Amino acid sequence: MAIQKEIESYSVLHYRDGTSRINLHFADDTYEHYDAIDAARATLLLDILRNEHPVYWTPEQEILWTGKEPVGEGERR
Repeated sequence: MAIQKEIESYSVLHYRDGTSRINLHFADDTYEHYDAIDAARATLLLDILRNEHPVYWTPEQEILWTGKEPVGEGERR
């Protein structure tokens, strides 16, 4: 069975060369990261991290995924 870790927080670094790094922080004080990613991919990942809850990370497959949500729900304000 794959391990899943809920992402507690994230941090973003943007470099002069136009690439970014996104750190995914977990409750056990560990983290994973996306490194040297282009602006389009960084935008997509940040949209998920900002607007979805919960968001999980599966380390073995390096998959970022969201919890189950109803279709067309919209975001709560």
